[in-house]
Amino acid sequence: MRRLLRTRRVVVTLVASVAIALAACEGTRADAGRDAMLHVDGAQFFREAMPATEDGPAVLSATVVSRARAGVVERACAGDLERPATAVAIGLSSDVGYWVVPAGIPLASAPASPTFDAVLGLAASARPGRYDVVLRAVDAEGRFGPATTRPLEVVPSPRPDGRFVISLSWQNEADLDLHVVLPSGVEIFKRNRTEYQRPPPSAGPVDPSAPTDGGYLDRDSNAMCVADGVRAENVVWTERPAPGRYVVRVDTFSLCGAPSAPWRVEATLDGTRIGAAAGTSTAIDARFDHNRGGGVLALEIDVP
Repeated sequence: MRRLLRTRRVVVTLVASVAIALAACEGTRADAGRDAMLHVDGAQFFREAMPATEDGPAVLSATVVSRARAGVVERACAGDLERPATAVAIGLSSDVGYWVVPAGIPLASAPASPTFDAVLGLAASARPGRYDVVLRAVDAEGRFGPATTRPLEVVPSPRPDGRFVISLSWQNEADLDLHVVLPSGVEIFKRNRTEYQRPPPSAGPVDPSAPTDGGYLDRDSNAMCVADGVRAENVVWTERPAPGRYVVRVDTFSLCGAPSAPWRVEATLDGTRIGAAAGTSTAIDARFDHNRGGGVLALEIDVP
Protein backbone atom coordinates (compact mmCIF):
# COMPACT_ATOMS: atom_id res chain seq x y z
CA MET A 1 0.00 0.00 0.00
CA ARG A 2 2.87 2.38 0.80
CA ARG A 3 4.31 1.67 -2.61
CA LEU A 4 0.95 2.51 -4.11
CA LEU A 5 0.90 5.83 -2.29
CA ARG A 6 4.50 6.54 -3.24
CA THR A 7 4.08 5.96 -6.96
CA ARG A 8 0.37 6.92 -7.19
CA ARG A 9 -0.13 4.19 -9.77
CA VAL A 10 -3.59 4.00 -11.25
CA VAL A 11 -5.10 0.54 -11.47
CA VAL A 12 -7.83 1.81 -13.73
CA THR A 13 -10.00 -1.25 -14.05
CA LEU A 14 -11.27 -0.22 -10.63
CA VAL A 15 -10.47 3.48 -10.29
CA ALA A 16 -13.00 3.89 -7.50
CA SER A 17 -11.31 1.11 -5.51
CA VAL A 18 -7.98 2.92 -5.75
CA ALA A 19 -9.60 6.12 -4.47
CA ILE A 20 -11.08 4.27 -1.51
CA ALA A 21 -7.74 2.63 -0.73
CA LEU A 22 -5.89 5.93 -0.88
CA ALA A 23 -8.44 7.56 1.40
CA ALA A 24 -8.20 4.70 3.89
CA CYS A 25 -4.38 4.83 4.02
CA GLU A 26 -4.18 8.63 4.23
CA GLY A 27 -7.11 8.95 6.63
CA THR A 28 -8.83 11.50 4.39
CA ARG A 29 -11.62 11.59 1.87
CA ALA A 30 -10.81 11.31 -1.82
CA ASP A 31 -10.21 14.71 -3.41
CA ALA A 32 -13.35 15.81 -5.28
CA GLY A 33 -11.51 18.51 -7.26
CA ARG A 34 -14.19 21.08 -6.52
CA ASP A 35 -11.85 23.99 -7.18
CA ALA A 36 -10.73 22.66 -10.57
CA MET A 37 -11.77 24.51 -13.73
CA LEU A 38 -12.49 21.24 -15.52
CA HIS A 39 -14.77 18.56 -14.07
CA VAL A 40 -15.24 15.06 -15.47
CA ASP A 41 -18.34 13.14 -14.44
CA GLY A 42 -17.65 9.83 -12.69
CA ALA A 43 -13.86 10.23 -12.83
CA GLN A 44 -11.19 10.22 -10.11
CA PHE A 45 -9.37 13.50 -9.49
CA PHE A 46 -5.60 13.77 -8.82
CA ARG A 47 -4.30 17.08 -7.48
CA GLU A 48 -0.94 17.10 -9.26
CA ALA A 49 0.61 17.50 -12.67
CA MET A 50 0.55 14.52 -15.01
CA PRO A 51 3.82 12.51 -14.95
CA ALA A 52 6.60 13.75 -17.23
CA THR A 53 7.46 10.26 -18.52
CA GLU A 54 5.71 9.14 -21.70
CA ASP A 55 6.46 5.41 -21.89
CA GLY A 56 2.82 4.29 -21.82
CA PRO A 57 0.22 3.70 -24.55
CA ALA A 58 -1.00 6.44 -26.88
CA VAL A 59 -4.32 8.12 -27.54
CA LEU A 60 -5.26 7.08 -31.08
CA SER A 61 -8.11 9.53 -31.58
CA ALA A 62 -9.91 12.13 -29.50
CA THR A 63 -12.90 14.37 -30.09
CA VAL A 64 -13.44 17.30 -27.73
CA VAL A 65 -15.84 20.20 -28.07
CA SER A 66 -13.85 23.26 -29.16
CA ARG A 67 -15.97 25.95 -27.49
CA ALA A 68 -17.81 25.87 -24.16
CA ARG A 69 -19.39 28.25 -21.67
CA ALA A 70 -18.24 28.54 -18.07
CA GLY A 71 -20.65 26.87 -15.67
CA VAL A 72 -21.98 24.40 -18.25
CA VAL A 73 -21.75 20.59 -18.08
CA GLU A 74 -22.57 17.75 -20.47
CA ARG A 75 -19.92 18.41 -23.08
CA ALA A 76 -18.82 15.17 -24.73
CA CYS A 77 -15.26 13.90 -25.01
CA ALA A 78 -14.62 10.57 -26.73
CA GLY A 79 -11.94 8.60 -28.53
CA ASP A 80 -9.83 5.45 -28.91
CA LEU A 81 -6.70 4.23 -27.09
CA GLU A 82 -3.89 1.81 -27.80
CA ARG A 83 -4.60 -1.72 -26.60
CA PRO A 84 -2.49 -1.70 -23.38
CA ALA A 85 -4.46 1.30 -22.11
CA THR A 86 -6.97 0.77 -19.33
CA ALA A 87 -7.82 4.44 -18.78
CA VAL A 88 -7.40 7.95 -20.05
CA ALA A 89 -6.19 10.98 -18.07
CA ILE A 90 -7.92 14.24 -18.95
CA GLY A 91 -6.84 17.68 -17.80
CA LEU A 92 -7.03 21.34 -18.69
CA SER A 93 -3.89 23.40 -19.13
CA SER A 94 -3.16 25.61 -16.09
CA ASP A 95 -5.59 23.63 -13.92
CA VAL A 96 -4.89 22.32 -10.41
CA GLY A 97 -4.99 18.64 -11.37
CA TYR A 98 -6.32 16.01 -13.77
CA TRP A 99 -9.02 13.33 -13.96
CA VAL A 100 -8.77 9.61 -14.75
CA VAL A 101 -11.58 7.86 -16.64
CA PRO A 102 -11.70 4.04 -17.02
CA ALA A 103 -11.50 2.81 -20.59
CA GLY A 104 -14.50 1.19 -22.22
CA ILE A 105 -14.75 -1.89 -24.38
CA PRO A 106 -13.49 -1.65 -27.99
CA LEU A 107 -15.91 -1.01 -30.81
CA ALA A 108 -16.66 -3.71 -33.36
CA SER A 109 -15.00 -1.58 -36.04
CA ALA A 110 -11.74 -1.46 -34.03
CA PRO A 111 -11.70 -4.51 -31.74
CA ALA A 112 -8.08 -3.92 -30.63
CA SER A 113 -8.60 -0.36 -29.37
CA PRO A 114 -10.16 0.43 -25.98
CA THR A 115 -12.47 3.42 -26.05
CA PHE A 116 -13.34 6.29 -23.74
CA ASP A 117 -16.40 8.48 -23.44
CA ALA A 118 -16.59 11.24 -20.82
CA VAL A 119 -18.89 14.09 -19.84
CA LEU A 120 -16.98 17.31 -19.24
CA GLY A 121 -18.03 20.37 -17.31
CA LEU A 122 -16.53 23.79 -16.71
CA ALA A 123 -16.74 25.54 -13.36
CA ALA A 124 -18.69 28.76 -13.30
CA SER A 125 -15.49 30.43 -12.09
CA ALA A 126 -13.48 29.33 -15.15
CA ARG A 127 -11.95 32.40 -16.75
CA PRO A 128 -12.69 33.01 -20.44
CA GLY A 129 -9.78 32.30 -22.75
CA ARG A 130 -8.08 29.65 -24.83
CA TYR A 131 -6.90 26.44 -23.16
CA ASP A 132 -5.63 23.02 -24.18
CA VAL A 133 -7.47 19.87 -23.15
CA VAL A 134 -4.69 17.34 -22.49
CA LEU A 135 -5.44 13.63 -22.93
CA ARG A 136 -3.04 10.78 -22.13
CA ALA A 137 -3.65 7.05 -22.20
CA VAL A 138 -2.73 5.11 -19.04
CA ASP A 139 -2.05 1.39 -18.65
CA ALA A 140 -2.64 -0.88 -15.65
CA GLU A 141 0.90 -0.24 -14.37
CA GLY A 142 0.26 3.49 -14.18
CA ARG A 143 2.40 4.38 -17.20
CA PHE A 144 1.26 7.49 -19.04
CA GLY A 145 1.63 7.80 -22.80
CA PRO A 146 2.37 10.88 -24.90
CA ALA A 147 0.00 13.83 -24.66
CA THR A 148 -2.69 14.56 -27.20
CA THR A 149 -4.06 18.10 -26.99
CA ARG A 150 -7.25 19.65 -28.28
CA PRO A 151 -7.97 23.40 -28.18
CA LEU A 152 -10.85 24.66 -26.05
CA GLU A 153 -12.16 28.21 -25.98
CA VAL A 154 -13.93 29.05 -22.73
CA VAL A 155 -16.49 31.82 -23.12
CA PRO A 156 -18.40 33.53 -20.30
CA SER A 157 -21.93 32.42 -19.55
CA PRO A 158 -24.27 35.02 -21.00
CA ARG A 159 -26.24 37.13 -18.58
CA PRO A 160 -29.95 37.50 -19.26
CA ASP A 161 -30.98 40.76 -20.88
CA GLY A 162 -32.45 43.29 -18.50
CA ARG A 163 -32.08 46.77 -17.04
CA PHE A 164 -31.57 45.25 -13.59
CA VAL A 165 -30.36 41.68 -13.00
CA ILE A 166 -29.59 39.87 -9.74
CA SER A 167 -27.80 36.56 -10.33
CA LEU A 168 -26.89 33.56 -8.18
CA SER A 169 -24.42 30.97 -9.48
CA TRP A 170 -22.70 28.00 -7.83
CA GLN A 171 -20.11 25.36 -8.67
CA ASN A 172 -21.71 21.93 -8.30
CA GLU A 173 -25.01 20.07 -8.58
CA ALA A 174 -26.50 21.31 -5.29
CA ASP A 175 -30.00 22.80 -5.29
CA LEU A 176 -29.65 26.44 -4.21
CA ASP A 177 -32.43 29.01 -4.49
CA LEU A 178 -32.27 32.76 -5.02
CA HIS A 179 -34.54 34.99 -2.90
CA VAL A 180 -34.89 38.73 -3.57
CA VAL A 181 -36.93 40.98 -1.28
CA LEU A 182 -38.08 44.15 -3.03
CA PRO A 183 -38.53 47.61 -1.45
CA SER A 184 -42.28 46.96 -1.56
CA GLY A 185 -41.83 43.88 0.64
CA VAL A 186 -42.61 41.44 -2.18
CA GLU A 187 -40.25 38.44 -2.14
CA ILE A 188 -39.34 36.81 -5.44
CA PHE A 189 -38.25 33.16 -5.21
CA LYS A 190 -39.26 29.82 -6.70
CA ARG A 191 -42.72 29.84 -5.04
CA ASN A 192 -43.42 33.43 -6.04
CA ARG A 193 -41.60 33.93 -9.31
CA THR A 194 -42.86 37.38 -10.33
CA GLU A 195 -43.06 40.79 -8.72
CA TYR A 196 -46.68 41.12 -9.86
CA GLN A 197 -49.15 40.31 -7.12
CA ARG A 198 -52.60 39.24 -8.27
CA PRO A 199 -55.30 41.11 -6.35
CA PRO A 200 -57.29 39.05 -3.83
CA PRO A 201 -60.76 37.77 -4.84
CA SER A 202 -62.34 40.44 -2.66
CA ALA A 203 -60.98 43.09 -5.05
CA GLY A 204 -63.35 41.96 -7.79
CA PRO A 205 -62.60 41.12 -11.43
CA VAL A 206 -59.02 41.64 -12.62
CA ASP A 207 -58.53 44.19 -15.37
CA PRO A 208 -56.99 42.19 -18.26
CA SER A 209 -55.13 45.30 -19.42
CA ALA A 210 -53.49 45.91 -16.03
CA PRO A 211 -49.68 45.70 -16.12
CA THR A 212 -48.13 42.47 -14.91
CA ASP A 213 -44.49 43.35 -15.49
CA GLY A 214 -41.69 43.84 -12.97
CA GLY A 215 -38.99 41.49 -11.75
CA TYR A 216 -39.23 37.77 -12.41
CA LEU A 217 -37.23 34.63 -11.58
CA ASP A 218 -36.03 32.97 -14.79
CA ARG A 219 -35.62 29.38 -13.51
CA ASP A 220 -35.42 27.01 -10.55
CA SER A 221 -32.04 25.46 -11.34
CA ASN A 222 -31.19 21.91 -10.19
CA ALA A 223 -34.66 21.65 -8.67
CA MET A 224 -35.03 18.60 -6.39
CA CYS A 225 -31.41 17.66 -7.20
CA VAL A 226 -32.14 17.08 -10.89
CA ALA A 227 -29.02 18.56 -12.50
CA ASP A 228 -29.80 20.86 -15.43
CA GLY A 229 -26.24 21.98 -16.25
CA VAL A 230 -27.06 25.63 -15.51
CA ARG A 231 -26.34 26.03 -11.79
CA ALA A 232 -27.60 29.61 -11.84
CA GLU A 233 -30.77 31.61 -11.17
CA ASN A 234 -31.54 35.20 -12.10
CA VAL A 235 -34.17 37.75 -11.13
CA VAL A 236 -34.56 40.09 -14.09
CA TRP A 237 -36.21 43.48 -14.63
CA THR A 238 -36.63 44.43 -18.28
CA GLU A 239 -37.49 48.01 -17.25
CA ARG A 240 -35.81 50.15 -14.62
CA PRO A 241 -36.75 48.84 -11.16
CA ALA A 242 -38.38 50.83 -8.39
CA PRO A 243 -35.89 52.73 -6.22
CA GLY A 244 -35.09 51.46 -2.74
CA ARG A 245 -33.30 48.66 -0.96
CA TYR A 246 -33.20 45.14 -2.41
CA VAL A 247 -32.26 42.28 -0.09
CA VAL A 248 -30.71 39.15 -1.61
CA ARG A 249 -30.70 35.80 0.20
CA VAL A 250 -29.34 32.36 -0.75
CA ASP A 251 -31.41 29.37 0.35
CA THR A 252 -29.77 25.93 0.46
CA PHE A 253 -32.65 23.62 -0.39
CA SER A 254 -30.30 20.63 -0.64
CA LEU A 255 -26.60 19.95 -1.16
CA CYS A 256 -27.61 16.87 -3.17
CA GLY A 257 -24.80 14.78 -1.68
CA ALA A 258 -22.06 17.40 -1.89
CA PRO A 259 -20.26 18.41 1.32
CA SER A 260 -20.67 22.11 0.48
CA ALA A 261 -21.60 24.47 -2.36
CA PRO A 262 -19.58 27.64 -3.06
CA TRP A 263 -21.80 30.38 -4.51
CA ARG A 264 -21.62 33.90 -5.88
CA VAL A 265 -24.23 36.66 -6.12
CA GLU A 266 -23.97 39.65 -8.47
CA ALA A 267 -26.24 42.61 -9.24
CA THR A 268 -25.98 44.73 -12.39
CA LEU A 269 -27.90 47.89 -13.23
CA ASP A 270 -27.85 49.09 -16.84
CA GLY A 271 -24.83 46.88 -17.49
CA THR A 272 -22.80 48.10 -14.49
CA ARG A 273 -22.13 45.85 -11.53
CA ILE A 274 -23.42 47.54 -8.39
CA GLY A 275 -22.92 44.72 -5.89
CA ALA A 276 -21.41 41.27 -5.44
CA ALA A 277 -20.91 38.71 -2.68
CA ALA A 278 -19.62 35.15 -2.32
CA GLY A 279 -20.13 32.41 0.24
CA THR A 280 -20.36 28.68 0.81
CA SER A 281 -23.46 26.67 1.71
CA THR A 282 -22.99 23.84 4.21
CA ALA A 283 -25.17 21.09 5.64
CA ILE A 284 -26.25 23.43 8.44
CA ASP A 285 -27.76 25.86 5.91
CA ALA A 286 -29.93 23.07 4.44
CA ARG A 287 -31.70 22.49 7.78
CA PHE A 288 -33.64 25.76 7.83
CA ASP A 289 -37.03 26.62 6.36
CA HIS A 290 -37.11 26.95 2.58
CA ASN A 291 -40.14 29.17 2.18
CA ARG A 292 -40.57 32.92 2.20
CA GLY A 293 -37.83 34.48 4.33
CA GLY A 294 -35.55 31.46 3.91
CA GLY A 295 -31.86 31.50 3.23
CA VAL A 296 -28.85 33.45 4.46
CA LEU A 297 -28.27 37.13 3.78
CA ALA A 298 -25.93 37.57 0.83
CA LEU A 299 -26.29 41.17 -0.29
CA GLU A 300 -28.21 44.41 0.23
CA ILE A 301 -28.42 46.83 -2.69
CA ASP A 302 -29.71 50.39 -2.77
CA VAL A 303 -31.14 51.30 -6.20
CA PRO A 304 -31.48 55.06 -6.78
